[in-house]
Amino acid sequence: MPCVLLSCRRNRIRPSRISLLTDTSALMFVMWNATGHHAVASPVAASVAVPPAPIQPFSIPAQPLAHALVSLGAQTGMQIAFDSATISDVRSGAVTGQMTTEQALSGLLAGTGITYRKTGAHSVSLVRAASSITLDPVRVEGQGTVGGRKGWKEEQIAVYAISGRAGLVPKNSSAATKTDTPLIETPESVSVVTRAQLDQQNARTIAEALRYNAGVSGDVASGYTTRFDMVEIRGFQGAAGADEFVDNLRLFNGAYYATQQIDPYLLDRIDILKGPPSVLYGQSNPGGAIVLTTKQPTATPVHSVSVEGGTYGYVRGTADFGGRIDRDGKWLYRIAATATTSGTQDEHTRNERFGVLPSLTWTPNDRLTMTLSAFWQRDPRGGNFDTAPLEGTILPNPNGKISDHFYPGDPNFETYKRTQTAVNYRLSYRIAPNWTFKSFARYANVGAFFQQVSSGGMLDDDNRTLERAAYGSEEHFDTITVEEQILGHFRTGPVKHNVIIGGNWQNIRDSANLYYGDAPSLDVFAPTYGQSIGKLDLYEAQSITTNQEGIYGEDQMTWGRLHVQGGVRHDWSTIDTRDQTDSGGSFNQSDQATTWRGGILYAFPIGLSPYFHYAESFQPANNLSFNGTPFKPTRGRQFEVGLKYQPHNFNGFFTLALYDLKQSNVLVTDPVHIDFYTQTGGIRSRGIELEAHVDLTRNLNIIAAYTYQDVAYTRGSGDLTGERPIAVPKQTFSVWGHYDLRNGPLRGLGFGAGVRYNGNTLVDNTLEYVTPSYVLVDAQAQYSLDAVAPRLKGMLFQVTAQNLLNQRYYPSCAGADTGCYIGANRNVIGKVTYSW
Repeated sequence: MPCVLLSCRRNRIRPSRISLLTDTSALMFVMWNATGHHAVASPVAASVAVPPAPIQPFSIPAQPLAHALVSLGAQTGMQIAFDSATISDVRSGAVTGQMTTEQALSGLLAGTGITYRKTGAHSVSLVRAASSITLDPVRVEGQGTVGGRKGWKEEQIAVYAISGRAGLVPKNSSAATKTDTPLIETPESVSVVTRAQLDQQNARTIAEALRYNAGVSGDVASGYTTRFDMVEIRGFQGAAGADEFVDNLRLFNGAYYATQQIDPYLLDRIDILKGPPSVLYGQSNPGGAIVLTTKQPTATPVHSVSVEGGTYGYVRGTADFGGRIDRDGKWLYRIAATATTSGTQDEHTRNERFGVLPSLTWTPNDRLTMTLSAFWQRDPRGGNFDTAPLEGTILPNPNGKISDHFYPGDPNFETYKRTQTAVNYRLSYRIAPNWTFKSFARYANVGAFFQQVSSGGMLDDDNRTLERAAYGSEEHFDTITVEEQILGHFRTGPVKHNVIIGGNWQNIRDSANLYYGDAPSLDVFAPTYGQSIGKLDLYEAQSITTNQEGIYGEDQMTWGRLHVQGGVRHDWSTIDTRDQTDSGGSFNQSDQATTWRGGILYAFPIGLSPYFHYAESFQPANNLSFNGTPFKPTRGRQFEVGLKYQPHNFNGFFTLALYDLKQSNVLVTDPVHIDFYTQTGGIRSRGIELEAHVDLTRNLNIIAAYTYQDVAYTRGSGDLTGERPIAVPKQTFSVWGHYDLRNGPLRGLGFGAGVRYNGNTLVDNTLEYVTPSYVLVDAQAQYSLDAVAPRLKGMLFQVTAQNLLNQRYYPSCAGADTGCYIGANRNVIGKVTYSW
């Protein structure tokens, strides 16, 4: 029986002077043939019989050793295990010509001070010369080539596989600590959506991507528009959803309708931080943050194109290309692009999007890496973001139900256009063996124009006539964001430290004109469109300049199996608001705050890690009271305890979290002057979250999540005290399963299904009206054509269905006098992908 406990190890992993990670458990991976057939691993006998090694051509240039090993593994099927500290900042030799796999590996390692030992017929483990290490064993599956013939080899090796299946089980995250830290050693709740999961479920928006995670809810107006990511975490969200960060830097929202947003196809992964993220990310709401990582240049060639089509005339094309530019691998590139056009559920508006993300990485030596990238995304049309009246949706109407295709606007007037551009750079420079300097910067420009006829939400006495008004907005903003970091790795006696010290500066200059006008009423059961709508009048013109600065520091300390985290940050914020239509609306606001967080975790040998975490948040409130006084920033604090489990004998990751989260200085309606706010309120959120990502067998994987959250206004919130905020469900549950057929006549076929439950939500902060809870079913099927025709290797057919049973539901409401959002009907999408 293989040893899977740390106590079974006979030798310790030797600590590296240049690794930013501790010598506990580092990132490891395995590569094998692209055919994708795997077998359950078993221990290798002490003596492994190996037939004569075949000779094959190789052409692998000198490059970072990790990249070279990826190329070798992909070409040969060799399984390679290593500790990341062993190969950190090491460059490989060049290998060219006809040779065996072991000769090619020896060539890559020549002059590096690293050698290897065989652990099986087709597996090796890398070690420093004249030293030995024993890595924690776990099971993986691989395929090797024996005598020119493909055959199954069962081996026990000390790595986990990164494949389409294993990629559904997250292991590491840099989002929570800004260092690449194993999740099992991170003392806070983090959920991860991998690229493999995004592809398997064919997520087209951020909200769709997060449907199977605990502590997250959203999916508002998904059948009608893609213009906003309306997602909330632990009952909190910003003006346009949860705070989002891309490649370490914030995505900004303008004062009104201009927002930054990125298409999920351009992403490599999504991390969801639960609880206040202010210490590392600055000013944000206390619920958490969504950290997005874009597709980056890679030494491993990437070639993929796809075409898909589906419900409501949906058509999309994507392309992803990347790899080396020069033979040495000092220059790498990546270009990802997407183009979408689609009708919408209202049958009168359209969604359109075009986006491209080119990037270039330069690594002249083993100390310096620089990546330059650009981003352009244009949404010529943005669907319809509006509501339907309560009577006829969640409430009965004597005239019947309002159609789930209902459109309250006018197609001749409806307009939404947004263009986003950005230029980014990232630099990493190793200034000493244990110290690294990192720099990030982004300039972004966003322009948005929209106009629409919007419903008032309430029907007239005839229960069919809807009064409407016309609105418009022209908004534009520019942002500059810079962040610098110094990361260090050192010891004080038996304690190992990973230290990060950083500072950031961000500036946003926003200008917006808002318009208003009258619009004719509409019969919701027999709508007449194309009615005359007059010119809109300018009623507000503002320019807002926001300047934010922050410095922070954090230390991750490790003493044996005990992990302790401590961090502190200080922020400065100035907001200059100028109102050209109302001089009384112009004001300056300056704020500063200190936030801190701390955590402690103990990693037991059996894979269990209990933890405790405390964190704070800080967020300016850009508004004035009736007396013309700027409001204080909101403050948040959270206590969290949890348990993580990463088993050794199968591939899985489980989390349990219990939290108590409170936000103070919340704005609530002034009871005396109802058009203004007071700052006496608070919101408290308490809950429990469970999440599991697990491969039950080599064919079946499961993702499951459950959330219970008790969210309510606290004392000082006036009539809202004790009530739940609108659009926040108390309970959510989801489970997704996927099964692959690897043998038999249906080999190459895979299929999956998911179930999502959302509890009811309040309509208007009272218990008078609630949206019904609902259950939705999703499904997926795919077929790899190389299973029946090897010449079609890389061709994949896929079909996904959302809301398969076409359940009618209402995800949330904007208020009793505003109306409710209609949920997305059944959407079926067929997709063909070719990768080579």
